[in-house]
Amino acid sequence: MLLRHRPLKLFFALALGLGAALATALPLRAAETLVLEFGPFSRSIPTESLVTFAETGTISPQLAPFLRRLTPTQQQGLRLIMTRGRAVNVVPISQWFNSPMGDRSLQFLGKLAQTEAGLNGRQALRAAIVAAAAEDGDISLLDIVRHFPTNSLRVDVAQSMTVARQVRAEAGATRAIVAAIKQQSETAALEQPVDLATLPDLTQPGPYGSRQVSLTLVDASRSRTYAADVFLPQNLAAVDSPLPVVVISHGLGDSRTTFFELAAHAASHGFAVALPEHVGSNSTQKQALLTGLDRETFKARDFLDRPLDISFLLDELERLNATTFEGRLDVSRVAAVGHSFGGYTALAVGGATIDFERLAQRCDPAANLLLDAAMVLECRALELQSDAAVMERLRQGTKDDRIKLVMAFATVSNLFGSRGMAQVSVPTMLFGGEVDLLAPVVPQQVAAFSWLQRSDRYLYLGENTSHGPDFTKLASRFLYLDAALEQGVEEAIASTRGVNKSLVVAFSRVYLSEQEEYRPFLSAAYVEAVSAEPFRLHLTRELPPPVIEQLSGPGLE
Repeated sequence: MLLRHRPLKLFFALALGLGAALATALPLRAAETLVLEFGPFSRSIPTESLVTFAETGTISPQLAPFLRRLTPTQQQGLRLIMTRGRAVNVVPISQWFNSPMGDRSLQFLGKLAQTEAGLNGRQALRAAIVAAAAEDGDISLLDIVRHFPTNSLRVDVAQSMTVARQVRAEAGATRAIVAAIKQQSETAALEQPVDLATLPDLTQPGPYGSRQVSLTLVDASRSRTYAADVFLPQNLAAVDSPLPVVVISHGLGDSRTTFFELAAHAASHGFAVALPEHVGSNSTQKQALLTGLDRETFKARDFLDRPLDISFLLDELERLNATTFEGRLDVSRVAAVGHSFGGYTALAVGGATIDFERLAQRCDPAANLLLDAAMVLECRALELQSDAAVMERLRQGTKDDRIKLVMAFATVSNLFGSRGMAQVSVPTMLFGGEVDLLAPVVPQQVAAFSWLQRSDRYLYLGENTSHGPDFTKLASRFLYLDAALEQGVEEAIASTRGVNKSLVVAFSRVYLSEQEEYRPFLSAAYVEAVSAEPFRLHLTRELPPPVIEQLSGPGLE
């Protein structure tokens, strides 16, 4: 039989497929019996035999056909996968799985792991995970097994293997793309070097110092009140020309305060930097979800409200310019900077529009078994389809003509598609991390870069870099980095943060202030020279042919 001849592949396909899908959820498995299904064939394994193997290493006759080709090291690794626990709090995890994003994650997982009756396992998985978390606050694969609420769990091995292939293909494509861009960037740096000794050190604070002005904005047209902070040079009179404006949009579950350091840095170099608090998708909203006060990670309307927050903030800066800001702001020259969901926001005010037809196809579980966290977020935009006014505004776009530059870090952008990204009509810089599991670099940044139509586009790739500093530190321990490199991780992350600060200042100098003497900072030679191991940065302005060949398949066209 097919299952008898392919036990090793099936077992690892199951582990890899489900593990990959659970990048946005948690592990799962069966109650008394695990039923592996592959087309018309099936094979049952008593759960107790798995538990015994995981806890003691003893292999039962029922389990032997699946493990006999594994080496002792591989068997030990499998046991670790099944028994490794994760500390969780039952209230946050219960709230997450009852949120729209959590429910969608379970819906996709439930296609792979079905109930005894062959139904989608979404509700059973939720019940098992919450029950396991409530027991002792530490959850493992075997804990989920013991709490699964039906007698058996039916696993679609064929679909699990499809997920496994997708995971391997995406990982391989990412490695190949990073390698090709790295080679291109290093070659460009050799062909067009820069002399760092002739350039100012933009990683250091500028000459003007900084001060902070706090605002409360009331947008009556949207019944929306939110805070914002503006960082300015300490003495406005010390700056010769009017100040271009940089707006920074924070990510999902984050806060404007995260970027105060960057804002103060840019202000010290002669810019006015404004940071809005996106209520409905900020840290306050996240805390409300985790404590049971709300059931949503963010409000779906934030796909519209976030870019409108930026435009209303700019309106207020114009209104207050003559008084609060002594007439020194130039609100006609604005850079939109964003991280993650804030990257979406920056691209949206830069002209990008959501391709809802394409998004509906991407979010169909029947057409796409593997969703990253960014796609789970993006799929929530489909909830807006019942609101005709919101849909019409989003289809028209939220472009603000005052935006002259977009800089998006670890951005969520696949929902725009090629048609939506082609609407961006300003210079654009995208930044992606090689090991970003939340917003994977290939579908979320490389593909988006390929869809930009302007020549003044920039794509930075960070080796061994994840979704942000904390995620990068986590990745440094568990993913690609050698243990010997961990000692310098904190210093290297700080160095990368400094390089990012310098890029924000340099791009703003070139494209807002029209100071061409800062263009060397926008070269491959600059980032190749100043970025540090193990988080080397590479730059491309035009994707090399091997990368273009890799950009095919669901979500990349």
